[in-house]
Amino acid sequence: MGTRPAAFPEIKAFTGVLPCAYKNRMRSFFVEPEEIHKAVAVIGGSEARHIRKVLRLRPGTRVRVTDGRGHTADACIQVVEADRVRVEILTPAPTPAPDNRELIVAQAMLKDRKMDALIRALTELGITTWLPFISARSVAQPDSRRLQARLTRWARISREAVKQCGRRRQPHIRMAAGLRDILERSAGFDHKIMFWEEADAPPAASGPRGEGRIMVIIGPEGGFTAEEAQSARQAGFSVCALGPRILRAETAALAAVTLVQYLVGDWRAPSPGGRPR
Repeated sequence: MGTRPAAFPEIKAFTGVLPCAYKNRMRSFFVEPEEIHKAVAVIGGSEARHIRKVLRLRPGTRVRVTDGRGHTADACIQVVEADRVRVEILTPAPTPAPDNRELIVAQAMLKDRKMDALIRALTELGITTWLPFISARSVAQPDSRRLQARLTRWARISREAVKQCGRRRQPHIRMAAGLRDILERSAGFDHKIMFWEEADAPPAASGPRGEGRIMVIIGPEGGFTAEEAQSARQAGFSVCALGPRILRAETAALAAVTLVQYLVGDWRAPSPGGRPR
């Protein structure tokens, strides 16, 4: 009998020639701004424990550090201790270029852990601010204690997503008081869109891509009420649809932000210097 050909030989050839780029990528870690002292920085907390216990990185390893505010630098590990890692800054952190675009997403509260997955994905998609709020049909309505715990968890998840996708800045996360608060904050924005399943048309591109202030409002599992949609229209929002299919709330959020990024976001206009924001 002849030898059976290997399944998908082109995949084997590809993986043999080109090893996984992720494994060879320089690892990135957060450093609190107050822990940067000229040519030396200190990585602390869970980041330091991850370096020591999980990654087992040793002195001499090259890493990248970021303060989440736009500054990044290449560094070299000097000392690994139980709860802190001291690194030497090898290249000075450049001054971050000013952002010409803001993408603020106001998300009505979803139940369970759906919001956890959303902030991770939306961070990767490039939002600059996330405003969770409780709308008329929000099922999830956590009390102040549980809400504070969620805000802390969302900030941690967002930081991890920033490292994964190579962004320079971490999105701001602020709880809004409700839809009225969102509408009041929208004054002066260049693009304002509410996505509603009962709307007739999708959003249209307008204005310069990659610039301006964009606010997007996305609803909960039950969608917005007609009264909420009308309030948004009166505040200058375009109330738009996402197509003929019925989407889950978390799917709708990702589809909406992806569409807005394509139409008026930064997907067609690279940031200055071609570096991630």
